[in-house]
Amino acid sequence: MELEELKAAWAVQAQRIDQLEAQALQAWQQPRRQALRLRLRCFSGLQLLWLLVWIVVTALAAGFWFAHRQVPQLLLTGLAFHVYGIAAIWVSITRALLALHLDASDAPVLAQQLRLARLRRFTALSELALGLPWFCLWLLALQWACVQWLGLDLYTMAPAWFLGSLGFGAVMMVGSMLAAPRVLQRLPADHRWQRLLDSLSGQSLARAQQYLQELQQGQK
Repeated sequence: MELEELKAAWAVQAQRIDQLEAQALQAWQQPRRQALRLRLRCFSGLQLLWLLVWIVVTALAAGFWFAHRQVPQLLLTGLAFHVYGIAAIWVSITRALLALHLDASDAPVLAQQLRLARLRRFTALSELALGLPWFCLWLLALQWACVQWLGLDLYTMAPAWFLGSLGFGAVMMVGSMLAAPRVLQRLPADHRWQRLLDSLSGQSLARAQQYLQELQQGQK
């Protein structure tokens, strides 16, 4: 009888230990899950802010090219920013939806890590895709600003410089697009350019990935 009571006492004690371990694990995981959600929501909020900015820019660009539709260089300037703005709007919406879906997901940590990796990759690639056109867009932005605020058309003032600068920017953009994949494949993981590429996904997502890694390690 005493042996049976001892076994029952050990079983109760083991159950209490398991409950304490579960509570301790939950208490350790809870702040990290909250921090993960905060990072994802900050990222989504930033994307929604950029969405509003690019909606305004796209609307202004539409008004600009429509008002100057009889002048080819100004029409193309407005259309370029109109198309770029639409692309930026789509990117911002896609990023925000991916982050919100990840935030609302109750999937296992490994599945969340895979989704976050896809989000970080999409964010980095879309940053490159939106950044490279600025080899040419800086000139078109200057042209837009000069026409809008100063009434000056840079193309008519210096057509050779304008076309030369635009052509040089186009060559640099295409060259960067062709060279970047080959260069990055040969770089070590700790190279500063590789780290720069990783940073394009943003600090919020980098910290979110760190929290998921900690959660995965805590489950082992």
